[in-house]
This record gives sequence, structure tokens and C-alpha cells, in this order.
Amino acid sequence: MIRTICFDESGFMDYIKRKFKKKRVKPMEKDTVIKKYFRMALIISGVIIGSLLVYLMVVEIFRAKLSPFTGCVELSNPQSIRYIFYLAAALQIVVIRLIRGLLLRAKSTDSEEKLVLKLFRVSIMTSVLAEVPALMGLGLFFLGGFNSDFYILLFVSFFLVFMFFPRINNWKAWIKDNLDYS
Repeated sequence: MIRTICFDESGFMDYIKRKFKKKRVKPMEKDTVIKKYFRMALIISGVIIGSLLVYLMVVEIFRAKLSPFTGCVELSNPQSIRYIFYLAAALQIVVIRLIRGLLLRAKSTDSEEKLVLKLFRVSIMTSVLAEVPALMGLGLFFLGGFNSDFYILLFVSFFLVFMFFPRINNWKAWIKDNLDYS
């Protein structure tokens, strides 16, 4: 059955307006915005934990297939390189604390959405920076075959990731404190 619509000029315009009327989009509730960004931060932190596990698998595969794995480079002074890598990993802890302190400063003009975005960005940056000690350990493993150093630095990375892992209660409390403060 074919349906035809006959309109006079004003009827046609009313039909078009009704048909293509923009639907009002409800603004997101405050809690929904926090949960949305929190969920994304959780996923990214989970992926970083997964990458740490991949590093562990890579090291174990190299150790199993190329036993004994002595590294890709003949190092003349391995102790100094180890100290440099450990120092860089230790500095990473200081860098994370500094960055969190600097970037999580709230201004009186910040809205709740801006505060949530700040938390999201800092959470991602912290998770990525927490991965660096494991990468240092992976570098030590490939350079000189130092698997014990890799395990130590991998543990440091796991510790940092879990220490700064996003927690919804902390996010809500920080946002509430900074909204009350401003």
C-alpha cells in the first residue's frame, strides 16, 4: 500500500519540522561523567598491567629458548649501567609524585567536568610513567642478560601501578573537596 501525503504550504512545513525536529539531549549527570572517565582510566591502567605481563612473558621466552641468555651486547662495565638504570627508575617515582602534585592543582574557576578531566589525564600519565621501571629492567635484560634486575624493576612497576591505580572513591572525594574549596 502506497501512502501519499498531501499538504498545503504551511502543512508541509509543519510536517518537516515535526519529522526532523532535533531531539533534546539530556545533559549528562555529574556521576555519569565521573564514571565514564573513570572507566576509561581503568581500562587504560588494565592495559598497562597487561603490557607488564607481556614483558614478563618475553623475558621468560628469551630465557627458555636462548638459555643461558647473556644479553645482546658485551658490556665492559655492567655495574655502572645497572646503577644508571636503577637511578632512572628511582627518579621515576619522584617524577610521578611531582607531576601529580603539579597537575592536580585545582583553580577556583574549574568546573566539575574540568576536574574530572584533570584526574583522567593525571591517572593516564601516572600509569604510563609507572611502566617505565619495567622498561628499564627490560633494557637491562636485553643489554646484559640481567634477569634478576628485570624482575626487581618489574616489581617496582607493578607496585607503582597498583599504588596509583584509579579508585572511584578517591576521585569523588577529590572532586568534592576541590569543588567545596573553590
